[in-house]
Amino acid sequence: MKVILKEDINNLGQAGEVVDVKRGYANNYLLRRGLAVRANKVNLNELKTQQRAIEAKRAQNLAIAQEKAEKLSGKEFVIKVRTGEAGRLFGSVTTIQVQEVLAEAGYEVNRRDLSLADTVKEIGTYTANAKLHPEVDVDFVINVQDEDEQKQKALLAAKEAEQAKEKAEEAAAKEAADAAEIEKQIEDAVAESEENETEEAEASEEAEQEAEVTEE
Repeated sequence: MKVILKEDINNLGQAGEVVDVKRGYANNYLLRRGLAVRANKVNLNELKTQQRAIEAKRAQNLAIAQEKAEKLSGKEFVIKVRTGEAGRLFGSVTTIQVQEVLAEAGYEVNRRDLSLADTVKEIGTYTANAKLHPEVDVDFVINVQDEDEQKQKALLAAKEAEQAKEKAEEAAAKEAADAAEIEKQIEDAVAESEENETEEAEASEEAEQEAEVTEE
């Protein structure tokens, strides 16, 4: 079913565009919420007369989205949660919580336009994304912390210690791998040297034998 969008809708189109969507989506969501109108003859003719105003509105929406993206890019927002053992959450952080913390900071973003790069099930920092416009999206950071400040400090210290242990183990494993590689290179060099010496000895012996035959 073809409809004319009255508002920008991410992953679908911009205001003034004619798009083809499923009938149920059109009737139950787009038309019912006033986000679009049917693409009939009357509405298409009206669209032509309003095209200049629509283009101006698109440019304005794009500029607003770009400005908001510049302000939001790279910013960090703290979300306080209750945690259980080892800082694991009872459930996971949702885009509703992200929307709320953004709103508290003065950024109005539709929950449907928010996404998280990973499932958030423990304290830590995570990358989130906001689709502010069909042509504009921006990454920012959410810092998930325990609502109990003392517990948060203890969990963070434990996490840092675990990360330090993992780095030390990785460094040790790399050092062992490097040492093994060097040892292999030495063994290969020795084997090649011995092989060359054997070949040279055999060649020398063959030359001596040929010389003896010639003398006879």
